[in-house]
Amino acid sequence: MRILWMELRRSPLRWWFPVLVALDVAVLFGRAQWWIGIWPQASAAAQVPAFYLGPFLGAYAAWASGRIHRLGFEDQHTAGARPRWQVEGAHIAAVAVYGGVSYGVGAVVAAAVSYHDAGPGFLWPSYLLLGAALILLCIAVGHLAGRWFPSAFATPVISGLASFVVVTMNGGPMKVGLFVLSGAPAMEVTPGRLAIRWGLALSAVAVAVLTPRVLPGYTGERGKVIARLPAIGTSALAVACLAGVLTAGPVQTARANPSAPLCTRTEPKICVWPEERIYLPRLEAMARRMSALPPVIKSPSAFYEQGLRGDKAQDIDFSIFEGSMWEAADSMSIAISRTSTPPFCHAVDSTNEDRRMQAYFQLDSWLAARISGAGQPADIHGGPPGVDQAAIARLIKQPEPTQEDWAKKQIKAIEGTRCA
Repeated sequence: MRILWMELRRSPLRWWFPVLVALDVAVLFGRAQWWIGIWPQASAAAQVPAFYLGPFLGAYAAWASGRIHRLGFEDQHTAGARPRWQVEGAHIAAVAVYGGVSYGVGAVVAAAVSYHDAGPGFLWPSYLLLGAALILLCIAVGHLAGRWFPSAFATPVISGLASFVVVTMNGGPMKVGLFVLSGAPAMEVTPGRLAIRWGLALSAVAVAVLTPRVLPGYTGERGKVIARLPAIGTSALAVACLAGVLTAGPVQTARANPSAPLCTRTEPKICVWPEERIYLPRLEAMARRMSALPPVIKSPSAFYEQGLRGDKAQDIDFSIFEGSMWEAADSMSIAISRTSTPPFCHAVDSTNEDRRMQAYFQLDSWLAARISGAGQPADIHGGPPGVDQAAIARLIKQPEPTQEDWAKKQIKAIEGTRCA
């Protein structure tokens, strides 16, 4: 503990600490603020800065671990009273403490800005621990690189950039799963899959601490064989953990559907995960707009967010993407148009099929615009082929009889399709 305290007091990171905190907070709020007020999304947002802190701290660890060799104190360090692994471990721990505290400050900020609107609950520890494992893994790799190649410039730069590139290309949620970009309440990080990633990080620390700077030769002396055993054992453990991470599947898995989802007090009702109570006022407004649709339009009695119905999920269940209601309105519009029109049948020919699909596209786009209360947002590109979204945005501002006549024409075109 005394060695650690000395490292903390003399570490140049004490001057960089405000920069680390500023980096964390900048990343937290630099992407978007739609996560505020939703505990799982706030947890995932608080974890994202680890994606940047890890490579930065890894670069510093590479610089710090090479200081003894650059200053020519290797022999004194090796002949010291304390075991080598304790000193190396203190170096890593000091970097991890500064990095962990700055990472924790960002998490506190995320919790503070979400507390007022999020309701019962708190940050999900699994996301924060996932980010901490990434930071520790980068520190361990950087420390080992600095010991083997004690350059004051090249090794830190290469270690930091290499960590960033490797994590960017292979560390995503659908690959190795060292970080996530979203914390949708329908998903969670399970303890088992989190544990295997922490196993990888801790085994990397063990390799960085126990592997000699110069590996003993294979000349047969018993002492050299014994000296190699810790490094060989920890390296084998790290390889096993990496294999476990690669074969364990995505870091996020589906949650069990809740027994009591949170629903609007409207007809039709719209149900979401309890963690997304912040969206209820907007969903209630959408439900009221649905109830005001012309009589020719028939609506299901309830709509469910994805994941709420478990095995009974349907492809028309909606999702809320980054706080935008457009995707939800789009999914609801498809459910409404299918309820308002005859059951599907194969058209007699391609001409009839094309006419029916174009009518469906027009009707769906109009319904989505009516439900959301506006036309397709400017940041949403594409859409159903052959639909003029600007014309749809103008249509929903027309008098109600005009819109009803338009909707009847689309439904008539669908109903008039000749079946094979």
